[in-house]
Amino acid sequence: MSAPSYRYPPSTNTCGNRGHGRKPHYDTRNKDIDPSSYITPNTHHYNRRPLSPVSVGDVCNRVSKVSFENNNHTHNSRIRNRSAEPHHPDKPYDNRPPSVNAIRSVVPDRSQHEQIPICFRPDSGGTKGQVITLYTNHFKCNLSETLAINQYTVHVNVFKRGKWCNANKRQHNRFEIVQKILQREADNLPFVWFDDGNFLYSRELLLDRARTYEITIKNQIYQLAIKDMSDRVTVDDMWQYVRSKTPCKRPQDLIRMLETLLKQTIRSRMVCIRNQFFEKNQMLYDGGPFQNSGFALAQGFYQAMFVTQIGPTLTIDTKCSCFYRNIDMLHFLSIYLERDLKINGAMMSADEKRALLRMKCLEIITVETRHTFNKMVYNIRGFGDNADQHPVTIDGPDGDSRKMSVAEYLVEKYDIKLKYPRLPTLECVNKGAQNLSYIPIELCFVEEWQIVDRSLMTTEQNAEKSKRSILLPEVRFNKTMMIANERNFNNDPYLKHLSMTIDTNEMLQVKGRILEPPNIVYRNNRIASVTIGKWLMKGSLLQQTTRVHKWEMILVKDGKREPGHMDMQKLEEFCHMLPETTRRYGIQMNPHFETKIISHHQIRQCIYDLHASGAEFGLFILIGDCPDSYQTIKRCALQEFGIITLCCDLGSIRKQNNPGKLNAYIENVAQKMNARLGGINSTVSFKKIFDDQPKSDGDVFMFIGADVSHVVVSERKPSIAAVVASVSPTSTQYICRSSEQRPVKDKKYSLEVIKDFQPMTRDLLHVFVQTNKQYPTKIVVYRDGVDEGHFQKLLDNEVQALKNACLEVYGNRPLPKITFVIIKKSHNTRFFAPNGQRITNMAAGTVIDTTIVHPRQFDFYLNSHAGALGTNVCSYYHVLYNEIEFTSDELQQLTFWLCHTDVRCTKAVKCPAAARYAHTVAYHARYFEKEPYQTTSQYPSNRDTGQVEDDLTLEDIKSNLIMVNKNVKNMMWFT
Repeated sequence: MSAPSYRYPPSTNTCGNRGHGRKPHYDTRNKDIDPSSYITPNTHHYNRRPLSPVSVGDVCNRVSKVSFENNNHTHNSRIRNRSAEPHHPDKPYDNRPPSVNAIRSVVPDRSQHEQIPICFRPDSGGTKGQVITLYTNHFKCNLSETLAINQYTVHVNVFKRGKWCNANKRQHNRFEIVQKILQREADNLPFVWFDDGNFLYSRELLLDRARTYEITIKNQIYQLAIKDMSDRVTVDDMWQYVRSKTPCKRPQDLIRMLETLLKQTIRSRMVCIRNQFFEKNQMLYDGGPFQNSGFALAQGFYQAMFVTQIGPTLTIDTKCSCFYRNIDMLHFLSIYLERDLKINGAMMSADEKRALLRMKCLEIITVETRHTFNKMVYNIRGFGDNADQHPVTIDGPDGDSRKMSVAEYLVEKYDIKLKYPRLPTLECVNKGAQNLSYIPIELCFVEEWQIVDRSLMTTEQNAEKSKRSILLPEVRFNKTMMIANERNFNNDPYLKHLSMTIDTNEMLQVKGRILEPPNIVYRNNRIASVTIGKWLMKGSLLQQTTRVHKWEMILVKDGKREPGHMDMQKLEEFCHMLPETTRRYGIQMNPHFETKIISHHQIRQCIYDLHASGAEFGLFILIGDCPDSYQTIKRCALQEFGIITLCCDLGSIRKQNNPGKLNAYIENVAQKMNARLGGINSTVSFKKIFDDQPKSDGDVFMFIGADVSHVVVSERKPSIAAVVASVSPTSTQYICRSSEQRPVKDKKYSLEVIKDFQPMTRDLLHVFVQTNKQYPTKIVVYRDGVDEGHFQKLLDNEVQALKNACLEVYGNRPLPKITFVIIKKSHNTRFFAPNGQRITNMAAGTVIDTTIVHPRQFDFYLNSHAGALGTNVCSYYHVLYNEIEFTSDELQQLTFWLCHTDVRCTKAVKCPAAARYAHTVAYHARYFEKEPYQTTSQYPSNRDTGQVEDDLTLEDIKSNLIMVNKNVKNMMWFT
């Protein structure tokens, strides 16, 4: 409630403005961490100077009109704003207006002449493997090559307080406003469509029609101002991009225009969230674990266009998302306080306010008000005083002012008498407004169609969402075809106007190849054959094992319940079988061990005693829900005392209801334990992949996995970067390094580039050399979780950082060749294998590198694992740098075989083990103790503008290497 005729003084309530001025506390008391872990080696004897570090402070050339294929962050004229960002396969366009604050990368692009080019496909695709035919959820789009589309800049304004102001998307339905004007002016304007932002598109030239149009809707005057033509694209440009053998302008502008066109007819009946669509009138599911939670599930679909080897295609997939329910805030807050705020005098205690302010969702959600007869949308900052106490100052017409409470003001201004005036007001801020507003809780509603972050959902809610998202291949295939047919594209008036058609009679068919799996080698060269992505370890000895002389089993209670008689019986059976089973696989484990039962507060002392006793290993059994206990165990064991531990859940042990299942569970425990203690479970020989290259006999490979993990924005915690590298010739033993990184002043930016990639890889290279007494000649990096918009940043920073690290370590020796591969596990392309009259999952080892992939760049889809539930989602690989000069067959086979090297299981996994380990390290490192930040650079706040500063550099990012104890830092504690 923010009216021009009165002003609110600052709240006197201490619960308001939460989070401001608070600094994180870090415990620096740990004395056991090896401080030399990351000391830069002496490089004075090197006769070659390291390459100059990449200057990521180069100002983005935002006004360049030329954009080439290798410029993955395309430079465009200022008028294009965010809508001109490049498009990645299976990544929807972000068409949000500049007014929307985004979590964005802060590393600016470098000028074109300094950029490392993205490599091209080395051949026409792979040839090895059994050729099969698959369906994919891409549909061919047909467009005339002579078609041209014109883009016009427009402004949608509202007449407010005697002047024209921008009609903010959060407060006004811009799309509806423009549609009503276009309908009224149908005789004066040609066929046009609007992107709900700042652009209008037309096949024809508007010429003298570029003027201002006004309309009155619900007593509000709106204005559509059509400015000059800002861009013109042709379909022929896209086909040149597809057919050309040299870099040329990317057609992302055309794809953006066509995606906007495809949304026009469904905007009135569907909620459009980027490229996801949900029926407005559907019944949301709020039963089961969602009952009385404020959340509900909605079914919808995903739709996006891509440029592929065969031209433009449209991808359609099913979607299930969780949304906040459109309920009043009184009900919403009652749910989280677990009491009805309407009773007990309708008051809220200071403790309850503090508890609510600690909620992550309260900062994320937006609320709306309706009492002013116009929808107003706000973000919550905190709480004010009670509505009958919080003062407002009213400016009179003669310049005098008077004070009254919020409750009194509402009666005088809107004739609204509050039912619960003793409840506090919400301290809110409106986008673009400078003053805070204090609004009674009972007048606020949770804005509809806000997606709930999965981290805010309970385990049961996430399980229910997954259950409703996981569809059998045949069910997903049929639902996708049903969505495509219901969309009725070929009768869409907008598509007809462009003579555009989409082949929705049948999914696109593509060729796939099933690659040969590797042989898994155990001790004494015993071979285990892979069948349907799995193999049996039965009868085999682990290749290299350790002897465990002293170990302990510790039961950790959650404080809510004691282990029952049945629990103790199951644990006794587990304890008896563990040494016996591990011995069958070659692990000599002392059958005599001590058992303890402790509570959470005794964990640190227990691990201290474990370390002091000389034990090599601690097995912790968690009883009940113990996330805090798990984190404490890992932090104390790995950082403070340097001892290997393994945690098991009593509930999981209890589920192994027969000896066979329990034996399989212990088999998994044995593999993890052996790897963590320095053993080798099994190996895969990669020599067969390079049989055609005799010179490869002397090659020494090093495999690196890297990932950056981001948390929910409201948590204001750092991103965690993890780098994992192999340190054995068999590529089965890995070590890791990690760091945390965040912008200064805790701003809401995420950094995709790993700032400390050079010191981390340098240290990993040193360990590799010390372990093997030789230098790697070829380094293959698998980088997880990066969208196409950041490809060039990674080339200019991480690839360059790795080269610099090699220069520091190798000295005068020949430098290794590097191949840098991006892995994308979350995308919306699906494949279906026809099997007679049925649709099934494709086989493990299926690779697709034609038809729907990039026209020239080196990318492919690889389904390395067997499907467990629902429709398999294969991984998408995009090669940025290929100094090793891998052929398609070589890299695809190598990647597939590396998916069989995860020490934690006897099955192929979704991506190479190094990348999976990096993801695990990033997860664990979130709970480690960190050192205080050392930073000297600061920049002004740009939180409200939502714009990235032109001179923002990596130096504006705070980062700290995360240390673990010297006893375990070079062990596989993360498996």
